[in-house]
Formats: sequence, C-alpha cells, structure tokens
Amino acid sequence: MTRGGGERTLAAMRRFTLLGAAVLVMVSLSNPGCSGPAGTGASKAPRAAGSIRFDLAADPANLNPLFLHQDAASVEQQAARLAFLPFVDLDAKGRLIPELITRVPSVENGDISSDGRTIVYHLRANVRWSDGVPVTAQDVLWTLHAIMDPNVPVPSREGYDLIDRASAKDAHTVVFHLKHAWAPAATTFFSYGFRPQFVLPAHVLRKQMPLAQAPFNAAPTVGDGPFTFVSWQRGESLLYKANPLYWRGSPKVQRLDIRVIPDPQTNLVMLRSGQLDWNLIAPVQQQTLRGASDIRYAYVSTAVVAGAVFNLSHPPLDDVRVRRAIAMGVDREGISKKITLGRYPVTNAIQPQFSWAYDSSVKEPSFDPAGSDALLDAAGWKRGADGMRRKNGKTLSLVYVQFPESMTGVRVATAIQAQLRSRGIAVELKSVSNAQLFLPSSRGGTLASGQFDMAYVPFTMGSDPDDSSILACNAPSNYMRYCNEQVDGLERQALRSTSMTERKRLYARIERLVANDLPILYLFNADYIYAYRKQLKAFSPNAFLPTWNAARWAIAPSGPGR
Repeated sequence: MTRGGGERTLAAMRRFTLLGAAVLVMVSLSNPGCSGPAGTGASKAPRAAGSIRFDLAADPANLNPLFLHQDAASVEQQAARLAFLPFVDLDAKGRLIPELITRVPSVENGDISSDGRTIVYHLRANVRWSDGVPVTAQDVLWTLHAIMDPNVPVPSREGYDLIDRASAKDAHTVVFHLKHAWAPAATTFFSYGFRPQFVLPAHVLRKQMPLAQAPFNAAPTVGDGPFTFVSWQRGESLLYKANPLYWRGSPKVQRLDIRVIPDPQTNLVMLRSGQLDWNLIAPVQQQTLRGASDIRYAYVSTAVVAGAVFNLSHPPLDDVRVRRAIAMGVDREGISKKITLGRYPVTNAIQPQFSWAYDSSVKEPSFDPAGSDALLDAAGWKRGADGMRRKNGKTLSLVYVQFPESMTGVRVATAIQAQLRSRGIAVELKSVSNAQLFLPSSRGGTLASGQFDMAYVPFTMGSDPDDSSILACNAPSNYMRYCNEQVDGLERQALRSTSMTERKRLYARIERLVANDLPILYLFNADYIYAYRKQLKAFSPNAFLPTWNAARWAIAPSGPGR
C-alpha cells in the first residue's frame, strides 16, 4: 500500500504517498504574525514561550481530514495528525500502536473473524474531543457515512467501499462487515492507508452541511489529537495549541508555530541559524552542517520508493523496447552514489527493501549504454548527424517533469537528462510545484491529467505491501496508464489472501511482471536524514510521518532567544 511522499513525506501505514527530496516539514522559530516577505520564513523573532516551530513545504489546500490530498510532502496529513487520532499508528521501530482503539484487531485476539470479513474495533473510553464531548462509536459511523456519501467529494473511497455494513455494538465498540476479506483492512480503516482518514466530531460537522463548504475545512477547531487548531493564515502560517484533554495527557509544548516555506535552501539556512528545531535534509545538505555542534541527526529507514514513471499513453513510450533502452541508458548506481551519497540505495521494485514482500532477486535493466543503443536502433530510432535519434522524421524527445521542492529530484532530473542525451534522446525538463503535480485531473494536476512523458514520483509504501493503488489497471495512482490483466488478477488474489506466505509469493510474481513491463524505472529506496537541534527532545520520526509523536516533543532550556 502506498501514500504520497518526498524526502519529507514518510506518509502512511499502508499505501501511497509520494515524495521527493527535502520537501517535508521543518521547524521554524518565528511567531505566526512576525515574518519577512510572505512565504520566505525570514523572521528572526525569538521563540514564543513553550513553543516549537516548524515549516510545511506547501500550503495545505484543506485542513479537514475528510478531504485530505496526498502530495510529495504529506502536508495535509502532517497537520491532520496533530489534531486527530488514527485507529492505529506506528512507532519509530515500525511496531503497531493502538491509538484511538485499545488493541489492534487480529484473528488471534478475536477481533477479526476466521474468514476475514468481520472486524471489531474497541474505542478507548477515555478519549474526548477538545470541547469535552466524548468520542464514541457514533462518530465513527457518522464519518464512515460521510466518506461513502456520493455527494461528499472525498479523494477516494478505496477500501471503505468494501464495507458491506457497520454497526455500533455499544458506545465504544464498532463492527465492520466486509463484502469479502481484504488483507490491509485492520490497520487501514481510519488510519493512514492510501487516502488517510480520521474519525471526525459528528456533533460539530452535522451542523455544517454541506460538508464540501463546511467552515471546519479551514478551521477544524475541535479534534481529539494532542493539539488543537487555532489559526491559519493561508500561504504563510498555522498555529496549534496543546490540547489539555488529550487522552495521554497534555503535550509538553504549549504551541506549534508552523510556517509555510517551500524552498529547501531557506529551511537549511533557518536550521543553521537556530530558527528551526528540525529539518528533513537531502544527503548532500548534511555536508554543509558538518561542524555544527548543536545539531544532531536521526537516520530513518523509510518506505519511500522513488522512480521515474513512464506515460505509456504517449508514443514511443508505449513500446517496451524504448522503455528498456531508456532504463539501460540511466546509471542508477551512479545517481545513488553521486547525488544521494549512497544514502538512498538503488531498488528494483515498488516494495520497500525492509518489507517481507520485497524480492531481492527481481532486477530492472542495469546501466548498459551499448545495449541501450542497440534497442533504440532495433526500434527504428536511428542517430542523425547531430547525434540525436529520429524515426520517420520525428525526433525522439521527451518531457520530464519534476518538482522544485525536492532538491534530490531536481538533481536526478538533470543527471537523467544528460545521460539520455548521450543516447541520442532529447529531454526537456519541466518544473511544476509539488501541489500542482499531485492535484486531481479535474484541477489540472500534471500526473493525473497525463501532462508528461516521464516524471519523478516518490511513492511511500506502508506496513502492508498492497500496491494495487499504483499498479492495477485504472488505479488512482497509476500515473503510468499501465494495464496488465495478469498483474490485476494477482493483485486481487493478494488482497483476499490471509496467508503471508501466499501473499509473498503473489507479490514476487507481480514484481517480476512489472520489472519486465517496466512502467516505472525505480531509482532508490530512501533512508532519510533528519537534522535537529540538540535542545529538541523525543524527536523520533517513524518511517511514514515525522509528526506522529509530536505530543512527546520538548525543548530543553538553553540560552536567551533560543
């Protein structure tokens, strides 16, 4: 499963996020009302008492988790996790943690039926909304109804559309009955998933219909998470305060001052100058922090798999010989070593290398310039006197899209452009914002509307290896327009199986078929580097989200103005 990610994403427990380098969130020390030019983060104001400040790589489009959109930085999910609780979370070591529920459902504890079709969730009895109203099973059922309401424009109903019926056994027990077994269900519903969802306060939102125009979308002032929303200055800042009713106890910091700063270089400068408490950095940026005695590092193995996706609806990329020639013309090992300094190892499948479903024997074509040239010749793309390839008078030229918020992605694009030019392929680099890249087609999203030939897309997979949202025909994140009926059949089998051994075998077959078809040239599986100030305590990002344990963050006393 996946969810959207970037070198700053780390998105989901299940499925997709997309990502890029150095685009996630960072901590700023400025007051929301005190700044330089809009969006520059140029404030040098002292830290507000009891606060942590951090930056988002883009301005959220919506703060209501019901309408959460994925992007390379998981911007909206990072904000949502501050104010709302998932059923299940993961800690920094990848262990499942029940959050809104008391235990993770399983066959062993009786919360999942033997046929996998009935799941029981036990809500914590001591969780309250920030206005004091108890969180109950009715909130779960109301939110589920909103997700499934055709009049509510949620980004996706994937998974939830398999729920045949749902009921409340009592105020703190919810039972879901599925149309058929679905392997990711137990840790996907109201958790991260492909399109993360969180339980919402029914007593607030039922008064704000229609939901698409609800004031809650821009001001979700009632939540059950460790922090509560205070204000949002669009394009500039957000402010959250500690929730004293949070079930684990009030957070150690009293406020989160969040700035919107897209530029990774600006964020690095702010980190060095003491205006940030932490920052996800690209490997090359770590070199500039050498010798900074007040900076510490956290190294996190992630579920982020970055690749160059091919748009198979654009000739000549519908010809697998051309795709394989391009793959053989790209030095992935060199890119890993030179651009990521080896921190992001080359990979050959959508599954993270730590996943039980990853098959290390699967290989995409390796760097082979002579083999690349031979394939292009065989496909009819011959070199002209200028060294560029043409067929029937048409130059072999491609539009490669990347987003500027990702330092690694930008450098990868330049490297691929140069390497493919050596093979006689003209590559035009097109830069679009992280937000524009991942918008739906109805809003002109570059990937969804197919306005590219190749594109740098970092996918964030999850604790379950379900990759059907990317590789199945017509799947929501199948930006490649790839369709293999055999892959589809294997995906369906894998999702219905309750045997890990059987699912591992099925995903290995999928990986081999995809490697042969080559709709994606996988580049690397990222290991993130977080730089943080030594005064920041309990900063422990997991493989999907850096804000998952924000309730535990603390700032140790230091010098004046810091």
